[in-house]
Amino acid sequence: MALVQQNLVPATGDHLVTLDTETNLEWLSLNATANLSYLEVLGGAGGYTTTYGFRYASGQEIGLLWQHAGITKYGVTQVVPFPHSNHVAMETLIELMGGAALYPSITSGSVLVQTQGMMKFRGAGVPTPITPMSVGQLWLFKNNPGGSYADTNPAGNAGKRTPEIASYLVRNRIMPAGSIARRKSATAVNTRSAKKKG
Repeated sequence: MALVQQNLVPATGDHLVTLDTETNLEWLSLNATANLSYLEVLGGAGGYTTTYGFRYASGQEIGLLWQHAGITKYGVTQVVPFPHSNHVAMETLIELMGGAALYPSITSGSVLVQTQGMMKFRGAGVPTPITPMSVGQLWLFKNNPGGSYADTNPAGNAGKRTPEIASYLVRNRIMPAGSIARRKSATAVNTRSAKKKG
């Protein structure tokens, strides 16, 4: 799998970041932004968009994350060859990134596990408290794994906050300072060696 869980704050064991090694993008756990509105996150709540350098992910970036996790079904009517592998991939991504809301089913006695993360505002200008926002959603049906799917939908407005809706925040991978320095040192040593040989 291309997804690796990491810490937001080094050596803390917080497991708040998931690295997609195929895109080199780091994703913040959905648990971190649950119950924060789009405007609150954009304004610096939790320090995610300020201190930690995250930004709202686009729908295309979220789609790639789902694809790299192994999710294959988009929309309730799409037919896929191996829906159960889709179900397992969805469970794995939810385990990595959290954000799950549970909805018991009275009729079947099973549970619908849903995750919802707001995505980058696609309109012009800056969103207002009443601007409609969109979410990327995972629908995981425990009683019918093959029916599980991903999609995007409206999520209310940019000022709305609810425990069931988080934000898909992403940033470019941050390389440890020592790894950059070591790379430069190795280059310098190789250059010096080449000059000696010449």
